[in-house]
Amino acid sequence: MQNGMHTDRERCVRAVQSKDARFDGWFFTAVLTTGIYCRPSCPAVPPKPENMTFHPSAAACQQAGFRACKRCRPDTSPGSPEWNQRADLVARHPPCRRTSP
Repeated sequence: MQNGMHTDRERCVRAVQSKDARFDGWFFTAVLTTGIYCRPSCPAVPPKPENMTFHPSAAACQQAGFRACKRCRPDTSPGSPEWNQRADLVARHPPCRRTSP
């Protein structure tokens, strides 16, 4: 990947539509119709390609007037517990133990 990856519109659209987590951190998708920005792997329904703009960072999205998505929390840093709350919760939760009747 190159630093200018977010300028390759077709590649960015494909990554968002496939919800490919490998692209998280390489670019952020801002949605013109909602005013929010997301990571490429956001679980929400992907916007129409004509409503997408791409930015190199969460800070660039915020500077352009977009607010962070509440589902994927793209404004948190990768690797932090806030970045992937479900994985953090699952990792800390003890396994369920079944007892026989």
